[in-house]
Amino acid sequence: MQTRREFGKLAAAVFTTTALSSNSGWAAGKLDSTVRGVKLGLITGSLNPTRTPGGSIPPPLTVDDIIADCIACGAANVEYSGPTDGMPRLIDGIIGQPPPVLTEAYTKSRKEVRDWHMSAPLGPFHEARKKFDAAGLNWFSGVNTIAADCDDEEIDAIFKQMDAMGVKLFCTNQTRVDTALKMIAPAKKYGIKPAFHTHDKSEDPNEVASADSLVRLLKMSPMFMINLDIGHYTAGNQDAVAFIKEHHARITHLHVKDRKKNHGPNVAWGEGDTPIKECLRLIRDNHYPIYALVEREYHGPNDGTAVEETKKDIDYMRQALLS
Repeated sequence: MQTRREFGKLAAAVFTTTALSSNSGWAAGKLDSTVRGVKLGLITGSLNPTRTPGGSIPPPLTVDDIIADCIACGAANVEYSGPTDGMPRLIDGIIGQPPPVLTEAYTKSRKEVRDWHMSAPLGPFHEARKKFDAAGLNWFSGVNTIAADCDDEEIDAIFKQMDAMGVKLFCTNQTRVDTALKMIAPAKKYGIKPAFHTHDKSEDPNEVASADSLVRLLKMSPMFMINLDIGHYTAGNQDAVAFIKEHHARITHLHVKDRKKNHGPNVAWGEGDTPIKECLRLIRDNHYPIYALVEREYHGPNDGTAVEETKKDIDYMRQALLS
């Protein structure tokens, strides 16, 4: 998976779930973060330690770290946004689209990533899947940007890696509209559905951002789905509630965060313009099979640890669904 983080070595330990207290709101026994029929969870980037300004990059989380943190958060449903064993350390920008001006550093790092996609053994992907399964977690989706400079051979290799992970769905992260056609054939070949992830640049027709851009994508292939990031979508002055009502059958999951309209910033949940509660209750009341995942992007001055803040966000969704 293409992110700034790389895995540490795959440790031998396997985490198991434990029974949760009967008054916690979650099902006892095997971890289950379903509330009033809505499956709650997280994208694992939410668990990344916050980097302080001017500080060093925190050490990468391992597979076992992530599994333990998901369990600590009470998040049974997981979208995995980390790479696996052996992926090169990445520079800023490599996770998405190439920069407007190609630098020597970008070109070198990009080549390393492509070479890794083309040659990495699939064993570590299988091992990571076994660990998630043993822990009782539902690793249902991954994250991959299919960038403008990905050729067909590299795209096929990326899908092959996702197939080894056992996911049948992935968030397209920063993939743009004009790259979507390259994904139709491998999506059919591997049976893995791209879920196009929304951003806020709704004025750009090539960005996955406006309702029009999403409808164009859905018309390209029945394999194409939507990962509606309701925070970014709201920041782009789009109507998340209306889109869910009209296109719920093609929406696989939400990324939940709170942002201000007019390309405003991430804010603490409940302080922005994102209709978080309305979206969750719409899914609940209509029994739409849409996951709701925390994507922790707001970092406040008095925040606790990544696990503490992610748990707080999951509890916000839980309380919204119970009221």
